[in-house]
Amino acid sequence: MTPVLSALLEGLVWSALWVAMLMPMFFRFPWLLVHDYPEDARKAVRLPEPTPAQRRNGILFTVFGYVILLGTLTAAGLVHYGSGPVLFGAVFLHLWIICMTWNVVDLLVLDWLVFCTITPKSFILPGTEGCKGYKDYRFHFIGFLKGCVYMTLFALIFAGIDFAVLKLLIW
Repeated sequence: MTPVLSALLEGLVWSALWVAMLMPMFFRFPWLLVHDYPEDARKAVRLPEPTPAQRRNGILFTVFGYVILLGTLTAAGLVHYGSGPVLFGAVFLHLWIICMTWNVVDLLVLDWLVFCTITPKSFILPGTEGCKGYKDYRFHFIGFLKGCVYMTLFALIFAGIDFAVLKLLIW
């Protein structure tokens, strides 16, 4: 399997992990995701204030989810390149493909297909029924462009971590 195909497949797995983290958040801890909704929905949302226990559980869930996501991203570079020395650019490109695969899946599947096209009632926050932002493809595309920057930074940071671990401890 080519390194690019391997990175794409790992990106799909990483995307599935992101979805597995986000789905419970939509239903159990929606206040943690309000900032990702279009402006009209953010202004109209009518969520009850979370209890201290709900807030704690949401934070714990988020931290646990990010540990899994970032640990998986780190492991992808270490496992793939642990057998012998490679250039930093190879590790970076591998992790960048993984990260950008998630960004594309997020745009095409979650944002454009689920939110903009299907718009299931279970994803509509209380008080935001009828908000035009749910059908705003441009809003989600701008989010995708911002995600390109964030995912590039993620890939750069974690490629640096992986490369340092590989160079200092494994090779």
